[in-house]
Amino acid sequence: MPGRRDRQRVPPVVSAEVIERWGNDCWLGMPGCTKHSDTTDHIVPHIAGGPTVPANLRRACKHCNSLRGDRTLNGYGALIHAVIGPPAGGKSTYVDMHRQPGAVVLDFDALAKAMMPGSDAEHVTVEWVRRMASGAWYGAYRHMVRVTEPVELWLVKTLPFTPRSPRLLDEWIALDYDITVCDPGKQEVMDRLRARGMDVGKRLQAGVLQWYRQGITQTGIDVRLKARRSRLAALGLANGPDAGPIGSQPARPAW
Repeated sequence: MPGRRDRQRVPPVVSAEVIERWGNDCWLGMPGCTKHSDTTDHIVPHIAGGPTVPANLRRACKHCNSLRGDRTLNGYGALIHAVIGPPAGGKSTYVDMHRQPGAVVLDFDALAKAMMPGSDAEHVTVEWVRRMASGAWYGAYRHMVRVTEPVELWLVKTLPFTPRSPRLLDEWIALDYDITVCDPGKQEVMDRLRARGMDVGKRLQAGVLQWYRQGITQTGIDVRLKARRSRLAALGLANGPDAGPIGSQPARPAW
């Protein structure tokens, strides 16, 4: 396994220096973290060219090291934004207003519409087309979150979890993604759907209700991201929670 080979490349003397500099607590804190650090993890993955030097290494538990895989810590190469919210919450509009030229956007609705060229509908409702778009989204997502080039990436999704990753939001916070919640409120969402002439049937209603059952708010996420960035700053991996949005911070270190 690539992860195991990467761990074997770290000489014991280097791991000892990492512990002396940064401590032996797991730097990742992913869902299910054991808190017992028994591996030395590359911040910029070894497979992506990250060197085996103390500045690019921190201690991690095996569980978190494996769960993270080769996913990129935000700002160490790609700048990763995640935009979440209920159907008709304004996610795509938000991205269009804030993305920079050359940004890569992974948007489920855009993928579905691309599969039905010429359609005037804002949201594709053909179920088998939606299943195809879902497969395309997840396939692209797996590659996108491993990009180490200095590009801007946008993930647009209604709910921050998948069947394989029921705590995906926690993983995104651990990796310091810039997370935006687009939620104008349940009544406004339903009014927007009806104003667009959409049949607010069982599928859409279920999507709206499922979102509001989660109780996700921008305030709650901001509190967690601030705490996470404080931890990363203590590990020498971020500029601190009060340095402004991550996109406004100086470039991450390169080794």
